[in-house]
Amino acid sequence: MPREILASIDVGTTKICALIGAVDHDRLGRLSVRLLGSGVVPSQGIRRGVVMDVPQVTAAIGEAIEAAEQQAGLRITSAYVGIAGSHIATTNSTGVSPIDGRHGVTGADMQRALEGAQAVPLPESREIIHVIARRWKVDDQEDIQQPLGMSGRRLEVDAHIVTGTTTAINNLAQCVLAHGIDIDELVLEPLASGEAVLTPEERQMGVIMADVGGGTTDLALFRGNGLWHTAVLDVGGNHLTNDVAQCLRTPFEVAEELKLRYGHLQPERVAVDEEVWATVFGDKPERSFSRRFISEILQARAEEIYEMIQERAQASGYGHLAPAGLVLTGGSSQLPGAVELCRQLLKMPVRIGRPGE
Repeated sequence: MPREILASIDVGTTKICALIGAVDHDRLGRLSVRLLGSGVVPSQGIRRGVVMDVPQVTAAIGEAIEAAEQQAGLRITSAYVGIAGSHIATTNSTGVSPIDGRHGVTGADMQRALEGAQAVPLPESREIIHVIARRWKVDDQEDIQQPLGMSGRRLEVDAHIVTGTTTAINNLAQCVLAHGIDIDELVLEPLASGEAVLTPEERQMGVIMADVGGGTTDLALFRGNGLWHTAVLDVGGNHLTNDVAQCLRTPFEVAEELKLRYGHLQPERVAVDEEVWATVFGDKPERSFSRRFISEILQARAEEIYEMIQERAQASGYGHLAPAGLVLTGGSSQLPGAVELCRQLLKMPVRIGRPGE
């Protein structure tokens, strides 16, 4: 029996990843995916999650795909492609469908209700990426997670609509299609991240997930095992790096290395007299800097990002629906002291989310 092969492409601000996996079963017979190959290359031509240079992004995607295919020992013809960036917008909408009393709610009824929900006015420059059911209602019975088979006369869905600019979507698609790879589906990045790092208990109780990437921070609020709200903040890890580069007058690449090797979001835990050397602009090739000072620079920007996460969640009107707190993921969430700082600042449960844990 031929294996079912799945492939995915994640186009981020700092790196591009391609993964190839085979659908398998674990020892308990549950469906799982076995990784066959992966490719990771630095991003080129991406700014804040949006394609800015089609030839550069096309070439980088090609490198990542080639590396994954070589490792897997096979060629792919289609892939799921992640999408995020500052062009993403969301809204909520409702849709209804009549129910045939003889059969109860069917899949076709649910699909009709979702199609009704997506009939929202949009500018010509935007198009729908996802229509996600948040909750269902059958007649007067509310807050239903799965209405299939229920008896009633009227089915209603409260749906979350995710849209993006047509230009950004087409540019991303063009970079993938150029390699002869069809797009199975565009997948909103925070939706995929939530599937990877959240526990079923967190998703059921209510939790905020923040994927702090290089150019943007993707937010998603889950409750009742459904997606209630998404947002993209136009700030990310590159802003921390840029702050260090500006304050120390050092090249961006050097500042990135300083952030990763010496950064700490709890500066008081760094020895006052600890010094690090770095390449700087000007007539002196190197200078020494206080590691605590570098950490204070990073802490200031991290505090701003965490406060923006809380403000956006509260502005959505659903911030109170997240008693499980906040799960941080993404490269910039890995800095030492991130959990402690965020917990102190936001006064809520906080943990780092990692796939497979």
